Amino acid sequence: MPEQENATNIRTGETTVTQVPTADEAYAAALLRERDGYARQGRPDRVAAVDAELERLGVPAPDGRETAAESRLRRTARTK
Repeated sequence: MPEQENATNIRTGETTVTQVPTADEAYAAALLRERDGYARQGRPDRVAAVDAELERLGVPAPDGRETAAESRLRRTARTK
C-alpha cells in the first residue's frame, strides 16, 4: 500500500496529500514494464525470468498480458 506524504505550498498554504509507492511496489511496477518490453520483442526466455522474479515477490500474474508460454507460441520466424 502506498505511503502518504503531506506537503504544504509555501505561497498559498494549501496542503496536498501525495501517495508515494513503497520500494517493493516501485520494483514490481518496473518488472511489469520490463516484462511488457520482452513480450513485445518476442523474448520468451526473458519473460519467463521476469515472471519468476514477480512470483518470488508474490505479485500475481498480470491479467490481460501474455504468459511466457504464450509469448513463445506467438514468436515468429525471423526473415532474412
